Amino acid sequence: MAENRLHGIHRRPTFWLVLAGLTLVTVLLGVSFLDPSPPKKIVLATGQAGGMYDAFGREYQRRLEKLGLRVELVQTNGSVDNLQRLVRGQVDVAFAQGGTAAFVPNPHGVLRGLATLYGETIWVFYRGSLASESLGDLQGRRISAGPTQSGTEAVAKELLRAHGVDLSSPLIVNLSSADARQRLQDGRLDAAFFVTSYRDPGIRDLLRQPGVRLLNFRRDVAYTRQFPYLTPVKLTEGLLDLRNNIPSKDTTVLAAAAMLVAQADLHPQVVEAVLKVAQAVHSPGSLVDPPLRYPSLEGLDLPIHETADAYLTSGESFLSRLLPYWALRQLLRLRIVLLPLFAVWLPFLKVLPMISAWRAGRWLERHYRALDRIEGVLTRGVQTDELRAALQALEKLQSEMDTIARKVSGQRLRDVYHWRAHVGLLQSQAQERLRRLEGSL
Repeated sequence: MAENRLHGIHRRPTFWLVLAGLTLVTVLLGVSFLDPSPPKKIVLATGQAGGMYDAFGREYQRRLEKLGLRVELVQTNGSVDNLQRLVRGQVDVAFAQGGTAAFVPNPHGVLRGLATLYGETIWVFYRGSLASESLGDLQGRRISAGPTQSGTEAVAKELLRAHGVDLSSPLIVNLSSADARQRLQDGRLDAAFFVTSYRDPGIRDLLRQPGVRLLNFRRDVAYTRQFPYLTPVKLTEGLLDLRNNIPSKDTTVLAAAAMLVAQADLHPQVVEAVLKVAQAVHSPGSLVDPPLRYPSLEGLDLPIHETADAYLTSGESFLSRLLPYWALRQLLRLRIVLLPLFAVWLPFLKVLPMISAWRAGRWLERHYRALDRIEGVLTRGVQTDELRAALQALEKLQSEMDTIARKVSGQRLRDVYHWRAHVGLLQSQAQERLRRLEGSL
């Protein structure tokens, strides 16, 4: 029985079942309440096929997948469509044009701005022999306001409305960029709005088309005061093409900020990975945007994502600097499991020596009591059979104590040796008394 008690903690399956159950519960609580691990994949809404959002989307996809984050690209009608998809939870990140968030109901406040990326120029091309001085001159002419649910449509209608153009006219149509360019070149369209980078091949093609002109926004201060999300951009003569002198004279256009927008619950590590790519792609600048201006928090017309704010003001987190995205993802996944395990096992490992010492003390105390009972028998016993039985009990106790000695800590070995000394004393006394009794018989 003493040997069964000795193995105590090792032989009690209930103890280990309780510890395993507590560990499992702690892990489940960690999974429920700790931040989830970064995802393996995100969905990025771009824009129309062949447009700059589409081109930048492919570049982001290539760079993010090198970091270990898969990206699914979704082509859309443009900014308004992108923001609506974000609100509906269909995409995780999207390109969007500044000023378009006001056109998208956001009842749950799920939209967050990550950064502005570059100035997105508003190009208004028109046909005609005489130069148009104002958007008001386009009244009664066939105009493409851009695709439905696009940022182009939103800003075009705002500007046309401010000039008194009748938006209910059947002459105002919604065409894709490719269709609008083709019809403008064919003469089936009088004017068209485009919101895109100067690097868009379609824009460069229109700038070279005979009979197609670029509208000059002369009253740029008035526009930017009435539409704060717009900024004036001066295209100096020959800026876009020195050889062909494009534009042929200084021309002022307006620009809205191209933004990265995300859902509010987008994982912080994804935000940092996306912004790391944004810095690599946009910080060199361009003919229009100065170097190191973008990505920026300036010009965002949405609440800023907390992680984006920290990243663009203080830099990326220590872990992001230290590890690539794929390794960071695995580390954070392990954290969800390991931290709860430490919460259970570290305290247990600290308490285990105390438990072992307490149990060793209990074992020694129990064997000292047994020794005391045997000593009573030896003291009172007058029969040889009683003495022989007591000696056998001592030998059994001694055998049990030999097993205990292999289990207790070094601090308790002194107690074991004291006990053995007492056993040896009792044995010698009992044997001497047994010899005297046997000699007297």
